[in-house]
Amino acid sequence: MKRFHFGILAVPFIIVVWMLAARHYPPIIFPGPWRTLLELKKQLASPDYYHHIGISLYRLFFGFAIAAVSAFVLGLLAGVSKAFRQFLTPMVTLFQATPPMAWAPLLILMLDLGNAPMIAVIVIAAFFPIVVNVIQGMERIKISHIRAAQTLGANRLQLAWHVYLPEVMPSAFTGIVVGFGIAWRSLVAAEMIGGSAGIGWLISSSGQIGNSPLVMVGIITIGILAMFFEFVLIYPLKKRFASWAPKA
Repeated sequence: MKRFHFGILAVPFIIVVWMLAARHYPPIIFPGPWRTLLELKKQLASPDYYHHIGISLYRLFFGFAIAAVSAFVLGLLAGVSKAFRQFLTPMVTLFQATPPMAWAPLLILMLDLGNAPMIAVIVIAAFFPIVVNVIQGMERIKISHIRAAQTLGANRLQLAWHVYLPEVMPSAFTGIVVGFGIAWRSLVAAEMIGGSAGIGWLISSSGQIGNSPLVMVGIITIGILAMFFEFVLIYPLKKRFASWAPKA
């Protein structure tokens, strides 16, 4: 008999708690599930709703791609070059300690409103977790594995493919997962501060005009997209790259 998965109880539990909490506030301040569902139905028929989602996803994936590629390349270089690692480490330590959103007001002033400052926030948010994990993965490579591959006649390309990548990818994937989560949250926050479109802007502008059901729709949209990313993107990649992890 298949074991019961208690995860399916999470949704009804959240709805019950939501209903109970909504009873203590006027609907205009904190709408219940039913009012929110009606607003969601309305938004699903509106092109503007999908426009805001599309804008946010474009910013997210474009900025994250820049961050991931640059972090992976620089992390690999830092892993093979001690001098470059010594040069890069202080900058990574300094900027990693700064919350990505601290840069948002300055980036908006420098790059004006639009996609550019939002993408820049995403790059800053995602770059440092990835580069740190790639460097750590490179540092874990055993010199004996490299020597063994060289003894068998492996050239640089074969060494990179058969030794470096299998050793680095599990650590790099950890950085990608962490960086993606930080980037997603930072994007929504940046859009709320200085965006003119996107899910964050939709939530912020709806709150300013007192449309609390639409605020809840925006929050639910963020959660649904996060679950989509987890189960459709991250989980399959996790299974893929877990097989690359070196066996003890």
